[in-house]
Amino acid sequence: MLTSASQRRSAAASLQQGEKKIRVYDLRLETEAKTCKLFEIAGRDFNDFLQALHKEFGIPSCETFVVATTDRIFLNFYRFKELQDGTTLHLLQHEHQVLPTATVEKISFMPHYNILIKSGIYEYYASENKASLAYPLAELIDNSLSATAKNTGTRIIEIRMLFDESLGKPAVIVLDNGCGMTTKQLNKWAVYGTFARRQEDYVRPDPVPRSLNSDMSYFGVGGKQAVFHFGNVVRMISKPVGLPDVHELVLSEEEFERKEKNKEDIYSTTILNRKPGDSSHVSEDERFLRTIIDEERGKESFTAVVITGLKEKHISFLKENFDAWTRHLAHIYHYYIHGINGNDLRQGSKKTAQQPTIDIQITLREKPNECPRVLNLREVDDDLQTLYINSAADTFEFKASAGPGGGTVEGVLRYHPFLYDKETYPKYPDDPKDPKDTCNANASSENDNLENEPGVVTQEERKIFECFWNGRLIPGTKVAEFDWCSRKHNSRTALDIPPECYRRLSGVLFTDDNFQVTINKMTFMDLELKLKNNQTVFSLVQNGQKSFRGNIQKEFTQWLRTCNENFDKQIKFVGFKEIKTRTDVPTKKMQHPWAVFSAIEWGGKTYKTGQLVKTHNTNPILYGKVVQFLLYGNFDGDVYATGGQVEVSREPKALWDMNKIVPISKIDKTATDEAIKKNIDSDSEKLPDKLNVEWPNGNPLQNNAILSAGTTLGPLKIEILNKRGEKLSRMSSVGQGKGTKLCVKLTLLHHGLKSDKELAAYVAPHLANTGFWFKKMDHLTELGKYTLNLNTVVHETNDVSFGGRALPRFTLKFTIKEGEAASFDISAVSPTLRVGVPFDIPLQIKDGYGHSTTLTSKLRPELKCCGLDLSYETFSSSGTTFTIKSIKARGKVLNYQQSKSYDLEVTLPGLKQHTKSIKISLLPGIPHSLHMKPEETSIDVENGDQVKGFPPVVTDCSSTGAGQLVTKPINLKIIKGEQQELKAQFVMPSYKNIPLVMKELRVLPSTQVSVMELYSQDNENLVLRNSEKIKWIAGGLLQNLFYKLYDEAGREVPLTAEIASMIKVNWTGDVFLEDLVQGKLPDLQVPKRVGEQRFYQVSYQDQSVSVSFTIVPRPDEPERLKVALPQTTVKLGEILSGNISLELVDQFDNLTKTLTPSCVNHIKVEAEGLDKSAITFKWQESSCAAMVTGIRFESGSLGPRELRFSYSDFVERVSIKVTAGLPAQLKLISAPEQPLQVLNDHGISKPFVVQLCDDWGNPSPDQRVVVDLKTSPPGLTVKTNVISQPVNAEGKASFVVNGLSGPKGCYQLQFKGSFNKKPIPGPSVSLTVLPDPKKPVSLSVEYDTSVKFLAGGTFRDAQNQQKMSELTRKKDELSSAIEKYNETFRTYKELFGLLTASCLNASKKEADLKNELCRRKVKIPDPISAQHIDALIKKKSTEAEAIQKMSRRVFPVRDNFRGQAEVLGMVGHLALVQDDAAAWVISWHIRGDMDCVITKTTEAAQRISRDTQGRQQVMALDSVLVSPGNRPLPHIRNGYPLFEPHGNPVYAREMLIYPCDPESCDIVFKNILGDTILIDDLESAKNYRTAVVQNRIQCPTILTRQGDRVSSRGKFGGAQNRAPPMATLHMFGAPLPQQYHNLMEQIDLLRQYCSAVSKREEIERERDDHVKKITSPNVQQKEKDLEDKKRQLREIEKELASASAKGMKRGAVDGGQPSSSISKRARQSST
Repeated sequence: MLTSASQRRSAAASLQQGEKKIRVYDLRLETEAKTCKLFEIAGRDFNDFLQALHKEFGIPSCETFVVATTDRIFLNFYRFKELQDGTTLHLLQHEHQVLPTATVEKISFMPHYNILIKSGIYEYYASENKASLAYPLAELIDNSLSATAKNTGTRIIEIRMLFDESLGKPAVIVLDNGCGMTTKQLNKWAVYGTFARRQEDYVRPDPVPRSLNSDMSYFGVGGKQAVFHFGNVVRMISKPVGLPDVHELVLSEEEFERKEKNKEDIYSTTILNRKPGDSSHVSEDERFLRTIIDEERGKESFTAVVITGLKEKHISFLKENFDAWTRHLAHIYHYYIHGINGNDLRQGSKKTAQQPTIDIQITLREKPNECPRVLNLREVDDDLQTLYINSAADTFEFKASAGPGGGTVEGVLRYHPFLYDKETYPKYPDDPKDPKDTCNANASSENDNLENEPGVVTQEERKIFECFWNGRLIPGTKVAEFDWCSRKHNSRTALDIPPECYRRLSGVLFTDDNFQVTINKMTFMDLELKLKNNQTVFSLVQNGQKSFRGNIQKEFTQWLRTCNENFDKQIKFVGFKEIKTRTDVPTKKMQHPWAVFSAIEWGGKTYKTGQLVKTHNTNPILYGKVVQFLLYGNFDGDVYATGGQVEVSREPKALWDMNKIVPISKIDKTATDEAIKKNIDSDSEKLPDKLNVEWPNGNPLQNNAILSAGTTLGPLKIEILNKRGEKLSRMSSVGQGKGTKLCVKLTLLHHGLKSDKELAAYVAPHLANTGFWFKKMDHLTELGKYTLNLNTVVHETNDVSFGGRALPRFTLKFTIKEGEAASFDISAVSPTLRVGVPFDIPLQIKDGYGHSTTLTSKLRPELKCCGLDLSYETFSSSGTTFTIKSIKARGKVLNYQQSKSYDLEVTLPGLKQHTKSIKISLLPGIPHSLHMKPEETSIDVENGDQVKGFPPVVTDCSSTGAGQLVTKPINLKIIKGEQQELKAQFVMPSYKNIPLVMKELRVLPSTQVSVMELYSQDNENLVLRNSEKIKWIAGGLLQNLFYKLYDEAGREVPLTAEIASMIKVNWTGDVFLEDLVQGKLPDLQVPKRVGEQRFYQVSYQDQSVSVSFTIVPRPDEPERLKVALPQTTVKLGEILSGNISLELVDQFDNLTKTLTPSCVNHIKVEAEGLDKSAITFKWQESSCAAMVTGIRFESGSLGPRELRFSYSDFVERVSIKVTAGLPAQLKLISAPEQPLQVLNDHGISKPFVVQLCDDWGNPSPDQRVVVDLKTSPPGLTVKTNVISQPVNAEGKASFVVNGLSGPKGCYQLQFKGSFNKKPIPGPSVSLTVLPDPKKPVSLSVEYDTSVKFLAGGTFRDAQNQQKMSELTRKKDELSSAIEKYNETFRTYKELFGLLTASCLNASKKEADLKNELCRRKVKIPDPISAQHIDALIKKKSTEAEAIQKMSRRVFPVRDNFRGQAEVLGMVGHLALVQDDAAAWVISWHIRGDMDCVITKTTEAAQRISRDTQGRQQVMALDSVLVSPGNRPLPHIRNGYPLFEPHGNPVYAREMLIYPCDPESCDIVFKNILGDTILIDDLESAKNYRTAVVQNRIQCPTILTRQGDRVSSRGKFGGAQNRAPPMATLHMFGAPLPQQYHNLMEQIDLLRQYCSAVSKREEIERERDDHVKKITSPNVQQKEKDLEDKKRQLREIEKELASASAKGMKRGAVDGGQPSSSISKRARQSST
């Protein structure tokens, strides 16, 4: 076969080497035909082999090809030398060629020697466990977990149970998306007992939480035993990652037996190599494989384990017990499925940051046309670990280190509390049991009877820990409790923990492979022995970290105690009341929250509030009543708990007066109510019962006695007695020490008419010799009823009760009456005594203490007065009054205008105080005649002055005989400056006999200002008359206004500074006194809008002289052409609806009405795409405007268009938006590529999107258009979500075709629209429907039955493996070092980025502030310095201080209450008003409230009123209710004015400025001012009120800036509705001018700018420092080191890549004995 030259070159080598034959498949042609030939390569090199290939397969020399193994390892000189005898090669066109047909490769799989040396281990441990089908399935899942360990996405493992006969014979299939296996790895898998874990290329996974490393498949036995436990044939289908070919290996029990019978090589078979999706080799009875193989397309890698020849009993078990064995699997892989925290279903449970991405899905298909059972193991919620996790109240985590090299174990203890009436320790759901297992059934029934008893938990020999190895359950091993968590070893330190708490624990141990398990992974071999070794160290884990404080036994005991206290619920607390804080608890964190309950249910008894209880095991024993039950925690209803506390009020309370809180467990449940009451009654006899009162000096006072004023009371001696008659000075002792001291308190009350008054209050302590003693009390002088109270009180506190019981008392009532007469008082006498007119003097008789009393003897009074002769007719006595009657005084009164006083003495002989005096005044007698001064008959007076005696006035002359008459000012109408004459008449109406007196008055014209004249010097004819309306150009300026003042005689009044200061104008506040002295008024700005009439007024305030006028603006000359569009959008092709109005307006948009009807002939309109044919121009007489219609665009783009209107020299441009026209067509804007071919019953992935357009192709968003999808011809069926739909807001409609079905052929999809029942044409799409090639109708299989393959084996190179291990170690070290360097440089980079961003932000902030300062006219030089900014701030501050010191209007009344708690301040200080006129009239209107103090609370208001004795008026805001929000003025309704008001009306409160607390101030002035309105003048106010009322709206009070008021009732005029001069009022203060606020804002901005500059400079310094650091030699050296390590890492990776393929790790484990074929093969070998 080889050339002769080759034979000669390799002759010597051929003699030294044995035969080495290889099989080569020629697969270069893309056909199913294949050529296979054998080549002898012993002694040949690669060039010889290539020449042989060219010759045997007829390959031209110019043709390129590659030669590869079945694992796609392409040959070169070196690899050719390593080929083994029997190797199969593929001859391909190129490296990526797909296999056109399947090939086979012969392999051998001699069992490993470990089967012999390890079989004993398995046998020993296998005997301890039962078999279950979940465990062999777990072996296969272990393989899949290992295979998918390095997946970056979701790890998918499927178990398909195919028991549907229509699919072929029954099968169990395990699929995964793992790394797959090459032919070499498949060969190793077939070798029974290969321990990959012991291979030198094995690398132990890095430690991970819970040891979830997926490293579970390495024994090399379990996988084979698992599959042959289910059935007798296994087919391994695998595609390795990165390679295009699929490999299949089939092992059959029947084939083994046939070969053994025929004495063939048992351990040899073939591997099928094919392309993905090639199912041509599948037989009919395994037709289900076609679906599996069909799914291979597109998969990167996978492995499928197909088991057939299933045992019937296994099929029945899998069907009937689906829930049971899936639950077992969910239990075994619980933490792989749910993550390190497990399946915690409770709300708010802690979730791991990265949830597991492992999906293990079970599918069981039983019958045709029946929905299969599908379950993802993540959905199982009743596996034992899930039950443990969700019934646990708390966990205790720990770690155990089993000494050097012994490994680390993570452990978790869980506490399952007793709740309410049963234990919560979970029971495993019933599994199918062996009928022979009757002992277990009996034990289960017994446990069921005990399961509701507290503390009874069914656990097997206290083996509480389930054990997990590398994250999966080892079901046959449970570990008993450790010493530190057992009751036996904690008995001394846990006396208070109930024993049953230890039976409420479950646990989990997580180990890695440092602990050995049996081959079938059913039991651990050494776990419990290692953990219970003395060298094992246990430590607590908190927050995932090992804790080194304390010892674990102490921590566990405390944790268990806390669980018992917090989670076990065995006492039912009922009658929840409240949550409270207990200050009696010494630990602050335990003071809150405590729930209070009124009753508990405990041990079959109910204890309630007020119930008598007795305690036990307390010192002392307590007897009393239940006050409340306390339970720590935040509860709001009935709750169960293991403990709690009860508060007991000790009885009798009068003896103990104390409450005690003890644990509920201290209640003596054996005590009876009778025994408790007997003990309480015995203690009650020791309590004080009554007072014994003695009078040592005799004359005891009787109850209800009557005594004279001045009687002495006392002394008194008191004794306190108990029921036994024993004297007490203190309460009986209730323990160690003496009892509480007692005292006696004496109070003496006088009962007045309105209230009682306490006259005396004394407390007497107990004295050893005298007991309780009170001295005598003198001076009982007040009349009325008295009560003497003697009370037993507690020493120091003076409480009259003890323990809720009143202490004994004694009460005595008596009355005090008046004594004998001793003095008198003179009652009031009339002050107008006249000469000779009789009068009386009444006297009040008094006793010695000033009480009114009666005379007991007859007395004669005596009278005496110096300068007068006195006499009286008689005297009389009535009760306590003695009257001297008809007294007359005689004498001469010297001065009738001034009254003279006299001292009159009264004496009653016989009284202790017998004489008293009184002053009297004596007036003349009866009037006789009338005299007037001055005596002239004619008097001159100026109009407006006051005249004595005119008009009619009255004065009183009765007291002096004379009087002065002062009239109101005379105000007569003076005509032409001539004087007026009046007459005055003086009479005495009461004395008709006295003649009248007449006087003449001459009234002269007043010299005061009475007339004002306004005029303009620009126009000599312009004189502004009062109430005149003046037309003026809108926006113009009325200049050079002057005024003159005249008196009543028409004389011009010279202007002085004093007079000029009283001139006020209402159109500006900037009035210069110098101009006013010259008669000049400020310029007047005319409003800019025509129709905006404005009221103006000039007034001389002191004399109420004013001139008011109204300016009516008129339009100026035309400035521009104004265009008003009826709407801003128009559709393309449609006429703009409505009229376009054209007007000529002035510069302020006022209509000039200068257009004429002929203008329509000269107006032009132009625009892009404008159709001028339909444009018309019309004249509208009513508005003097031209109307344009017929605007339509017939072309152009969509969007804004400019319309240009021109008339004469006027041009105006307006913008109008042109939108799409009416819908007219549909366009296809997105569709699949053409030509379009679709498989039958398949869909089209890309949707069809049609766009609605107008006639010009513009997108139209009209959503009224509906688009339909139809087919042509109609034989095609289309499956879509919608067949008909309206377009969306963009005018688009999208159709997704989910499926097309119909006969093979060509079709069209047609899209048509409709609008208002009118069709809209649309596009159509052609497509071709093709048959689905995946629906085969026949199967043809051809293969060569005579082909034989040689068996062979491979062995690993130990030296090569050692080298790979060393390289891997170096690779890990370099990777770790590189990662540290990368982290350092990444930190440098991130910090640099942060500093750069901060620098940019600081610079931006600085620039923004600088721009803002420039906008506010503050110039900032560049560069800027801190000194310059400080100088600017200082300059601005100086200007602000100067403005602040300028004089301005202030409210002068001092506020003495502002600053006090809850005080807002005085009303006059709460607001500021800018306008002088507004401040004047508002301050006058509320002048009665200006000094009122506003408080926030009624308590504060009462305090101020009380402190000022009621003199200060106050108002509390919490007693004020005002409507929220701000209502519009009365003339506005629903946002529109009812009429056009004059005078600029506003709410008066809107003129107020609140310096602080605006919300409270707004309430204050809403309450005080209400809806009071401020308006310019009285005329406007009256008109406004009339218009409001005519609209049937209530009008509030109106104030005018002239000082007038129109009340809410319509009243105006008179002095009471006119504000007095400003100088006489206390007015609101004026705010600081706006310039001050501008300066303060500039100062604040400058300070911010200074801070921003400093911040920017600081950040720049930090950034520069960081740049220096990262460019330093040290960092540069680190960068070099990093590059060097990267280079070393790349070299190591190259060496690893060129080394031999690493060992296979897909071995799996299963319990069960070696097959019989193995044992027979062993016997043949021995012979």
